[in-house]
Amino acid sequence: MAGGPRILIVEDEPALAENLYGYLERQGMVPDVAYDGHGALALLREAAFDGVVLDLGLPGLSGLDVLRAMRREPGLRRPVLVLTARERLEDKLLAFELGAEDYLVKPFSLAEVAARLRVLVRRGRDDEPAIVEFAGLRYDPQAQAVTLAGQPLALPRKSVLLLAALLQPAGCLTTHARLAAALWPDGPPSGRALHDQVHLLRRRLRAAGGPGILADPGRGWRLEERGRE
Repeated sequence: MAGGPRILIVEDEPALAENLYGYLERQGMVPDVAYDGHGALALLREAAFDGVVLDLGLPGLSGLDVLRAMRREPGLRRPVLVLTARERLEDKLLAFELGAEDYLVKPFSLAEVAARLRVLVRRGRDDEPAIVEFAGLRYDPQAQAVTLAGQPLALPRKSVLLLAALLQPAGCLTTHARLAAALWPDGPPSGRALHDQVHLLRRRLRAAGGPGILADPGRGWRLEERGRE
């Protein structure tokens, strides 16, 4: 059993968490439990899990906030199966946008949960974060390091997070909502905060001779190879 995949169950209902724990353990997995979002992030920072079962309706830090934090910190990224009572399409689409790989609505079959987890774990083990390159920029998600034309490019942490979001995928539009979620899991501190961060990154890239950041008014921004701003 010790060699089975490590699974983090994030569920605030003790009875349900216990049922999941017992069943997954009997299936040869090695489960652990967090009962709120803060506890989940603490465990993710301490141990290497192969997958996460995540409820959205958590006390304090919600499941969506946990997804935002996992995407913001590359070291926390794990395959996530959302397990929730929320069946609205809007909730499902938002969870997928924030990085969830699968979504299952309660009530559910324990056997189905285990089967979906096995698929996620197999995919996750074959899906290491890839280095991204665009217009002379090179971003290493594991090290969170940026180079331009082969030289290290020193950026503030929020600029690195913003650039990482703009590079997924490079040259394509990234929405306001997705960029804001990458920087502030609890929401931006002001209406101008995201624009200010984009301006700062644009200025630093321009000064270093890198690509520009092109605005699509009302929608978002994208990296522009020739800096047509």
